[in-house]
Amino acid sequence: MEYLPDYFQGILSENLKDGDLAKLPSESVYYDNIKFSDSKLNEMKDLLNSKIIYNVEIYNEIVKLSDTITIKQLYLLYNQITSLELFSEKIIPSLERLILENNQIKSFKGLSGKTFPNLKELYLFNNKITSFQELSGEIFLKLDTLYLYGNQITSLKGLSGETFPKLEILNLHNNQISSFEGLSEKIFPKLIRLYLSINQIFSFEGLSGEIFPILEYLDLRDNQISSFKELSGKIFPKLEKLVLTYNQITSFEGLSGKTFPKLKELYLHNNQISSFKGLSGKIFPNLEELDLISNQISSFEGLSEKIFPNLEILWLRGNQISSFEGLSEEIFPNFQKIIHIQ
Repeated sequence: MEYLPDYFQGILSENLKDGDLAKLPSESVYYDNIKFSDSKLNEMKDLLNSKIIYNVEIYNEIVKLSDTITIKQLYLLYNQITSLELFSEKIIPSLERLILENNQIKSFKGLSGKTFPNLKELYLFNNKITSFQELSGEIFLKLDTLYLYGNQITSLKGLSGETFPKLEILNLHNNQISSFEGLSEKIFPKLIRLYLSINQIFSFEGLSGEIFPILEYLDLRDNQISSFKELSGKIFPKLEKLVLTYNQITSFEGLSGKTFPKLKELYLHNNQISSFKGLSGKIFPNLEELDLISNQISSFEGLSEKIFPNLEILWLRGNQISSFEGLSEEIFPNFQKIIHIQ
């Protein structure tokens, strides 16, 4: 009796007659006398049939984590988990969503391709992970969403084309990444949305070729980027929305027609841009909205015909513009909304 989990000891104490408990270790005939109340049976049945687990401690009183073969969603947030080695010998073939937020996990060590063969969503925000170095091989073959914001990741090194072959959303908000070093054309073939806000990235250096072949959304707000000059080639052939607010960009120089051919929305508020110099008609052929709030622009000098052939909204609040001189209908042929200069 003493070797049974507390949960089962409680059940047995409720359902066996006085004196029968002592006979359990040696006389199996008395096992037939064990009876469970409907409420206890229903509780066990509900837990065993759960598709979502919120409290693993209650669940483990009945079934081991390794036996949860039908579980599709597992919530282990706000625990004291320090390592993913907790799952190193477990096989949970049906698991599709795993939430491990607000724990103390320090690395990816302990995972293999057999651990989560069907995992699609992994949430590890607010942990203590510092790098991708422990990732190797085909661990996350079906993963499409990975949230790692609020960790201590300093680099993108350690990734390979086998790591996240189907990843579509990667959130690295509020880490300590300082550059794009470590990326190559084969690492994120399916990535659509990338969040790198509140990091320490100071330039676009390290980006080349078709690193992000189908990326549509890139968030780089609150970094230390000062220029577009390191951009070259067809890096963002499908990018539609780029957020670069709260950086230190001083001009548009360095851009070319190959950089953002599909870009529709560009947010640059709270930078240090002082003019429109460096722009030409081939740079933003599809741009519809441009946010330049709280920069240092003093005039419309540098604008000419066909620079923004499809621009509809231009935000200029919080600049130093004192005149509309230099503006004409030819510059903004598709303008639909008021230029905000207040």
